[in-house]
Amino acid sequence: MYDKNFIISRENMVNNQVITNKVTNPVLIDALLTIEKEKFIPPNKFALTYSDSDIEFSEDRYLMKTFIFAKMLEFSKVKKNDSILIIGCLTGYSVALLSKLSGYVFGLENNHEFVKDANKNLSEVACHNCSVSYGNLNDGIKKNAPYDKIFIEGSVEMIPDKLIEQLKEGGELFTIFKKKELMLGEYMVGLKINGMISYRHLFNANAKILKDFIITEQDYEFKS
Repeated sequence: MYDKNFIISRENMVNNQVITNKVTNPVLIDALLTIEKEKFIPPNKFALTYSDSDIEFSEDRYLMKTFIFAKMLEFSKVKKNDSILIIGCLTGYSVALLSKLSGYVFGLENNHEFVKDANKNLSEVACHNCSVSYGNLNDGIKKNAPYDKIFIEGSVEMIPDKLIEQLKEGGELFTIFKKKELMLGEYMVGLKINGMISYRHLFNANAKILKDFIITEQDYEFKS
């Protein structure tokens, strides 16, 4: 009954949240239907697994709404041989989804327990073309660069130059830009050309801001 209920909830999430938000990629939809999201959710949050809510993992870390992340992936046009970096991947659900679309996914987390759980979860759902490492979120993973695409799972106020340096020429960076005082952010894609990155707006979205990407005096502010 437990598994059957989750299967029904997963189907409802895809039909009522994801497809209604104009997500049509059949590979992505299949991944959303088959990957057991509940394996990536803390037991005390099971009731929210397939809801349309952000799910709290710790005091300042949340798993963003699945339909928003799915919409992000729909716009990203990930290719089967792409090398992907995803930053702030918590216990690995986003890594699992991306692994079905791309060549290899490198996840980055700054919480040791999340890293341990993520790699365990990914193994349990048979996602083998991916791994999650520990480190500062705004450092990226330089040793595996350059990447075809970089995703940041959460909202940011700024992007450090060192992340842009890890992006391939012609590569793209996807994230939600949002200022702390605003309720709504902008999902943007940045295209790297001649070593510089230029952004364009895709849609309005909201997600919790990652502390590692809050503007300080040493950082530049994103200009929309």
